[in-house]
Amino acid sequence: MGKRSQQTAIDYKAVKEVVKGYSTLHYGPKLRELLLMIYPKNNFSKCCKLELHQKINDLILHSYDGEQVLKYELFKEFHDKNVVAAYEIKVKRSRVDFLTINGFTTSFEIKSNLDNLDKLAKQSVDYLSAFEFNNLVIHERHLKRCIGIIPENFGIITVEKDQHSFYRKPKFNQHLNPSVQLSLLTKKELVQFFGMGNQEDILISNNITTINDLFKLALKERYRSRWEFVVEHSNDILPIDIQFFFNKNIKPVHIYS
Repeated sequence: MGKRSQQTAIDYKAVKEVVKGYSTLHYGPKLRELLLMIYPKNNFSKCCKLELHQKINDLILHSYDGEQVLKYELFKEFHDKNVVAAYEIKVKRSRVDFLTINGFTTSFEIKSNLDNLDKLAKQSVDYLSAFEFNNLVIHERHLKRCIGIIPENFGIITVEKDQHSFYRKPKFNQHLNPSVQLSLLTKKELVQFFGMGNQEDILISNNITTINDLFKLALKERYRSRWEFVVEHSNDILPIDIQFFFNKNIKPVHIYS
């Protein structure tokens, strides 16, 4: 994950309000309103919509410690690798922030400086039921506490300002639950990859290894075009908007112009 630029002295509470109020779909007047919360003496009347988006994205990227920034760092880490990746994958009652699929499924749960760890124990159990490798991406301040919460086979990536490092690498998960994996797939996907739509029949007819292999193929097929879209258009997508374009696959020119 890459370095971020030098921060300038600004009102951090105001930045949090900008993040809370920002949408990729906002038009010029709302974008100017958000910028004036940070720079009340500036005049943004001559800025086009793209320039306004750029200023807000730069502000968030360089002055905010939330998960949006770390999600972009994960995108940068994997966009040029031979993987399919996805944001916000539902697993039981949890939702993992980022998942890569190649020969293995690898999850990344983010706990930024602004997050708490209240749900982490349950989230980690849920992710172990579905994915082969699992990681926690955390702000340095969470390190001591999270070690006592997550399983020992979870990897831990610490992030502090513009630096990141592996505190420990993930180990292969031996506790996959094929019932949970099947529950992540639609009936159409079950029929396409297993030849039948009933989960109980699939569990009877296939062993754990086969279910895991086909589960990975199904996820890869589901997310391939969406991931390839954001990779292809990454030079035209502003960093904090990556997840929006992953979800929508709208050409950036239609949003920013």
